[in-house]
Amino acid sequence: MITRAAEAADLDPDRISFTRVLRLARRTATGTASFPPEDWNQAIPDVLAEITRTINPRRRNRTCPRAVKRARHNSHRVKKPTNHASTRHAGPPTINIRGLTPRAA
Repeated sequence: MITRAAEAADLDPDRISFTRVLRLARRTATGTASFPPEDWNQAIPDVLAEITRTINPRRRNRTCPRAVKRARHNSHRVKKPTNHASTRHAGPPTINIRGLTPRAA
């Protein structure tokens, strides 16, 4: 339902609240919905519109490196009091896709 609603509203699926969709699905499945199951096809546009009525704010660009508070028998770094909880980035990560050149057989 999230992907269908995001596609219909031309939104990123991360902007749609999972709990909102879950509550709507539960309300529909338990019989407290305002439409019977046979009218589901006519009700889908209204349901998708209700899902996208309130969207989540954009996520911050951040990275949280793995760190532990106390040293144990693992390879994670130990967090220092001067370390920040996460690193803020100016923009989203850049993905570079490089084509492979085929080698002669």
